[in-house]
Amino acid sequence: MRLGIVPKLNSPEALQLAKLVLKNAESKGLTPFLDSRAKDLITWDKFFHLGKDSVDMIVVIGGDGTVLNTLHLLKDADVPVATIRYGRRGFLCDVPPYEYSEMISRIASGDYKLVEYMRLRGEVRGVEVTPPALNEIAVVSSGSGRAKVIRLYVHKDGDEVYRRLVGDGVIVATPVGSTAYSLAAGGPVVDPFMRALIVTPLASITLCTRPVVLPPDSEIRVTVAKDSPEALLIVDGSYSLALKPKDSVIIREYHKPAKFARFYLGDYYVKIFERCL
Repeated sequence: MRLGIVPKLNSPEALQLAKLVLKNAESKGLTPFLDSRAKDLITWDKFFHLGKDSVDMIVVIGGDGTVLNTLHLLKDADVPVATIRYGRRGFLCDVPPYEYSEMISRIASGDYKLVEYMRLRGEVRGVEVTPPALNEIAVVSSGSGRAKVIRLYVHKDGDEVYRRLVGDGVIVATPVGSTAYSLAAGGPVVDPFMRALIVTPLASITLCTRPVVLPPDSEIRVTVAKDSPEALLIVDGSYSLALKPKDSVIIREYHKPAKFARFYLGDYYVKIFERCL
């Protein structure tokens, strides 16, 4: 099996663990390749280019940001991602760092479960926004100048959801993303194996605006009002695009889900609500 190892590049601890993972995988009969972006950071003789070279599985060592960045670079590549938690936030990562050797053994024996999580695609001015979102697509205030509050219209399949949403913006999240930015804004926790769109207003000053959960085949259109300041479209907290008044963002389910190799699927809700303690 060709195994791609993708460490968090600015973490000495993650890089050190990557060295151990590479050697451990090779000792168990796998063929490990190091992310080429780390070739000056780790001494190794086999490299791959993420999103270009073919591997059978990718092991990400880092936090949620490293996982999301990896998925963005993979785009539509049909390769599962396994995760080792080594970052400030690792909610998407299920294997603790001290269990890396056991995880490699389970990969070698096929002892894991493949799961799929829906993603979102966005379109602005007739052009698809890249990359696909695992967590959310948000339209938010740019915070520039004196006017920070933006004005939006939100429609589902042409029908009004919010007639006029005034505030810091709106978040359209996946079930996996329901526990990220959307949850912080007061959105509901949605089981990650469901397919749904979660629409959560962000710091709305409009009365009676509440989060809504919509069917996965819905088309969500978010329009910046003509009398609104400029806004920002943000994908998974990383990719951003400036929006002008009267611009619209069309958000739908992406045609291809993200694929993960999972080793620990139990206690999902306990892990979420432990963050409240």
